[in-house]
Amino acid sequence: MQKILIGISGGIGAYKIPLLVRLLRKKKCEVKVVLTPAACPLVGAEALAALSGSPVYLDEQSNYDMDHIRLAEWADIFVIAPATANTIAKIAAGIGDNLLTTLALSIPEEKIMTAPAMNTVMWESKATQANILSLNARGISVLNVGCGELACGTSGPGRMLEVDEIAEHIFTRLGVCDLLKGKRVLISSGPTEEPIDPVRVITNKSSGKMGAALAEAALLMGAQNVTVVSGPAAHPLPVRAEVIHVKSALEMRDALAEKFGSSDICIMAAAVSDYRPVSFSKEKLHRCEDEKLTLELVPNPDILAELGASKSNQYVAGFSLESGDDVSRAESKMRRKNCDMMIFNKADDTLGKDSTAFTILFKNGRNPEQFAMMDKSQAAVLILKNIAQSMGLR
Repeated sequence: MQKILIGISGGIGAYKIPLLVRLLRKKKCEVKVVLTPAACPLVGAEALAALSGSPVYLDEQSNYDMDHIRLAEWADIFVIAPATANTIAKIAAGIGDNLLTTLALSIPEEKIMTAPAMNTVMWESKATQANILSLNARGISVLNVGCGELACGTSGPGRMLEVDEIAEHIFTRLGVCDLLKGKRVLISSGPTEEPIDPVRVITNKSSGKMGAALAEAALLMGAQNVTVVSGPAAHPLPVRAEVIHVKSALEMRDALAEKFGSSDICIMAAAVSDYRPVSFSKEKLHRCEDEKLTLELVPNPDILAELGASKSNQYVAGFSLESGDDVSRAESKMRRKNCDMMIFNKADDTLGKDSTAFTILFKNGRNPEQFAMMDKSQAAVLILKNIAQSMGLR
């Protein structure tokens, strides 16, 4: 039986956590709950105790010398939901000024999962993002936030994920979903940069969020090894993944070709530049008001087509990013490039965003599946589950 410790900090999303406790209990999990003083007015300790079947741990009733040790030894996973900006900052700084943050110092960091919830400005602040990078670098899982109307009356990113999404992440993290056990997964991610001169490049708007989400999901689903070949993306990659940093399409091609033969699954999520300049200027090109500048471009290699042509037993999935709704180009692309799966999405729905809408196309004749807008971490799980199903993995 899975032992799940939930820490509730003082965000308005605290009122949803009884639903999470109930859902986890229905899945036959043992659940214990820790409340911060700021969370107590937002959610009832008695209701949580009734739903969890265990006393709720509060600061004023806690034996600090023993409770954090006993709970740390008991838990398979420590889920902090909602995780406010203040609590995230304390954990990033190693501050233990209440039972919840003391537990975060007492439990192995790879067992900690946080579900942030806060105002959009707070979520996007450099301080919060730096703290999240710090947690990720230490192996603490930070779930993404949802977009929509917030309790403060504004709208934007910052909402805590819905409890069913949090539960899915918990079960995936605990290895309940073991579909990719023993598999070696190769992922391309982020944009590429094609240099024009020492200071200018041709690139695109890819953030690398989808590639990072796929890597994290593959690790959580039991993959033996996850290798990410990443262009210069801003979004952090999981610390447990092998990361190969590249810049240009030619560099990405070489790195993928080297790793492809030893992989079982290859997912091309990178937004590779289709063209590169014919020549590179070693000196900065200077602006001239009276002259137009013409760049001569040459096509880059079609990396996905090359991998598809050279595959033996690998399962190859590609992305088809389009500006319109017509999926016929994605279907043609899947056939021409010998892919087993193609994920179709629209630039306006996904580039640089935390969420995406997409359609999965299958080579084996299975009907396409269309998915509405969702967080990219959830999308990654769905894509990998469909790959596992197509491969006959159980």
